Amino acid sequence: MKANGVHNNLKFKNLRLSLFILCAWMIPGSVAAGCAASANFVSSNSSCSSDNGGCAQGRNTWLPRSFSSYSMRDINQRQSVNDDNDQKINFTFITEFMQNFGKCAKGCKNLGSAPFWSGTNTLTIGQGDGRAQLDAYQLGMGNVAVNDDGIGGVIQLDPKIQHVGTDMMMLYQHSKDDRGFYFKIHAPLGAMIVNPRLTELTVAVPDDSISFKQTTTGGSDITYEFPFYPVPALRPQTVSEAFYGGILDNNMMHGNLDRPIRLRKGRIAASKQAEIRMADVSVTLGYNVFMDEKGFVGVGFKATCPTGNVPKADYMLEPIFGRAGAWGVGGELSAAYKVWENDCGTRYFNILAQGEVLHLLPGRNFNYRSFDLKMNGPGSKYMLIQEYRPTYSSLTASPAAATQVYVPYLIQPAVNMTTLPVISKIAVEGSFALQFDFHCDDWNVAVGGEFWGRSHERLAIDTVTALDIRHPNLNNYAVLGRQVSSYRVDQQSTVLAPAIAANLCQPNATISKSEPAAQLVGTTPTLTAPTAPFPDNIADATIASNRIPELLSDALDIAGAQAGRAFTGKVTGQIGYTWSQHVHAPSIMVMGGAEFTNKTNNAVQLWSVAVQGSVNF
Repeated sequence: MKANGVHNNLKFKNLRLSLFILCAWMIPGSVAAGCAASANFVSSNSSCSSDNGGCAQGRNTWLPRSFSSYSMRDINQRQSVNDDNDQKINFTFITEFMQNFGKCAKGCKNLGSAPFWSGTNTLTIGQGDGRAQLDAYQLGMGNVAVNDDGIGGVIQLDPKIQHVGTDMMMLYQHSKDDRGFYFKIHAPLGAMIVNPRLTELTVAVPDDSISFKQTTTGGSDITYEFPFYPVPALRPQTVSEAFYGGILDNNMMHGNLDRPIRLRKGRIAASKQAEIRMADVSVTLGYNVFMDEKGFVGVGFKATCPTGNVPKADYMLEPIFGRAGAWGVGGELSAAYKVWENDCGTRYFNILAQGEVLHLLPGRNFNYRSFDLKMNGPGSKYMLIQEYRPTYSSLTASPAAATQVYVPYLIQPAVNMTTLPVISKIAVEGSFALQFDFHCDDWNVAVGGEFWGRSHERLAIDTVTALDIRHPNLNNYAVLGRQVSSYRVDQQSTVLAPAIAANLCQPNATISKSEPAAQLVGTTPTLTAPTAPFPDNIADATIASNRIPELLSDALDIAGAQAGRAFTGKVTGQIGYTWSQHVHAPSIMVMGGAEFTNKTNNAVQLWSVAVQGSVNF
């Protein structure tokens, strides 16, 4: 079912309608939505089997932990509730700043390795003979100078991540002395800031030759041009320039065949990017099943609204504030118990616990991802592909006699065509926090710990939306490797030699290795294009079976773009003061913490500082 360009998930439909009134005003220009029916999307057949390698590498999109997912904040709110008066409403705000830490030496597996297919946060640059991890030719740079090991340059990503925001919370309890219902709402407002910090450790230098060299089958040494490949003036001069988006030239607007090869998707931002949102607004309706003067236990139903931003895939590691526009549906558990108190009640010791488990459902559209080509391996999204447009063999032939043929057109990076709308699901996300809190008169000191985890993502391509935006048929594109659709041989003549049509491709080329352009047949000046049978791994691009498969499930590595499971542990400490004799019992706290993860790139280590204020009324 489709409405207003958004597809509703039939399951949980009634739940979404009930939450719509609360959430829709916070989602500018859109309606909270779900996914299409199963007939309308292409799903992956495999999941991420490992968090370190496989699906964990070559993913341009990183799904950070949501700012609103920290259960320790709920504990801190419960701390500030004054149980000695009749006021039933507590309002709390917590403003927190977080930043990743841990210097990444060359070759580490931090977040910077996520978009790279090397398994680390560095890539080596070479000439496509398999000795380096990236062929500069695929970026439109032509050939680069290399050393004896085939390496011409090294690039590195060392991202700086910052998370800042204010989580505003309101808690209402029907009774503070006995069992009863409670209602809670969170409204987190903040920003995610990502600075990729791309560095060229060794700068790859293009040779800026207008032509490429070859020896023909007859032994002639020739140079040739690939008419669709940009001339040196329109080639990126550094790998950074290529990943930033390449050269934008007026020739792109005037039909000149010598156009630059330019990334429109999957780029690396040249400077920091920020996304500011009120994300994951949540509501909890619960019941305190146990309540006395020493403590309580409460359980509740929790739902979060898809008010955060969604991935657009224009950039690697783009900032996402919230749960990438997903709904969250689940439950929470709250508990506290006073384990010790002195005779006059001025000193006491509490243990507090808070946990939640959510199932994340497709929410705001449209969520985009960039995919590698299944036949060509990790990183293949940055390989060159050439469009072959269908036409007819003769303009004068009758419709019955005319046959359809394919003729070559522009070349471009595959990522421009393999970035598609998707439907994202995460089965389980949860957190659990435990805190030990000591009070002395109006002061308190507390230490605690929190564990958070998320299962791996399940991606599906939203084919209905892809049709709506008229995404082209991938079978009209061929993977080139270093093959060409036509040669223009330099015969040292003032007369421009005619192009020699070849229409060749290499369907199984990789980002690091591809065959040299097929040799022309004969000797100068009599040269012809190679004919079948072609050399190994080289094929005729005018034949549909040699181009990218038409079925998206056959063409794209869907599982490889999925986010892997993530897990973190955080330790916290705080000191606070409460004006307990005041009618509204205001309080203020200062907090700090450090969040740790394992060596995968699915979550980052963060240190944090925060301040909390609260009031009861």
